[in-house]
Amino acid sequence: MGNSTSRGSTTPGRIVTMAIVSIVVGLGLVLLSIGLDWEGFGGGAVIGVGIGFAAVGMYFWGYANGLRRPSSRGTWLPSRDGRG
Repeated sequence: MGNSTSRGSTTPGRIVTMAIVSIVVGLGLVLLSIGLDWEGFGGGAVIGVGIGFAAVGMYFWGYANGLRRPSSRGTWLPSRDGRG
């Protein structure tokens, strides 16, 4: 009952944490496959999965940063002063 943090305020932090883990895993897979000089379909698949992990992690990192920003939905509206 004395918990002062809301669930909504911790969600972006969790998303960022998972995004960072995904990026690190993806980059680790790419570096591992390049370092071990894996060839053929398997090596290409590992590089592709690594790049995919990194890309998904970057997407969710940006998504979480967007959740943290205050809402500014009305800023795109045109002026309402009657001049046009």
